[in-house]
Amino acid sequence: MWIVIAACLLVSIDALFIGISFGAEKKCKFWHIVFINIGLFVLCLLGYFLGVLIGDVIDIELDILIGVLFITLGLWVIGYYLLFTRRAKGRGSESKNIALTGIFMSIEAMFITIGLTLALDITTIIIPVVVAGAHFVYCTVTFLLAKYLRRTPQLVGVIISGVALIVYGIMAILI
Repeated sequence: MWIVIAACLLVSIDALFIGISFGAEKKCKFWHIVFINIGLFVLCLLGYFLGVLIGDVIDIELDILIGVLFITLGLWVIGYYLLFTRRAKGRGSESKNIALTGIFMSIEAMFITIGLTLALDITTIIIPVVVAGAHFVYCTVTFLLAKYLRRTPQLVGVIISGVALIVYGIMAILI
């Protein structure tokens, strides 16, 4: 059981970087983090049940699919910010960035939960609970640090969250 918890905590570590991204957004408030993580928890539960269903019905390897998806999401986060959000300053761009980052973080957590449910020999409801809880704690800690320091430019936060998704995608493919 400890291996399950450790695996959930380790694969959720990218939420540290996403919290920095949220903290760099001037309009992002703590209630945004709470709301996003409630949705993330629901998607983790969905991911768990999909993982159980897929594991019982089909014997497939999702590593490459999940890896490509994460790499694509990471490139999209960075590209969208560089191409559209920076040019649209003052037109609700921060709110869009908060929403998109939250959606990507939640989808990523769902795929993490599916992957862990398929990869681990132990199938337990603890998987989505720990993944969602770890995302919330990691994201909250770095969000509060970034807000406290107030020196983190938005671009740095976006680049960090995008690179974290890309690295996680590469790890999913290679490991």
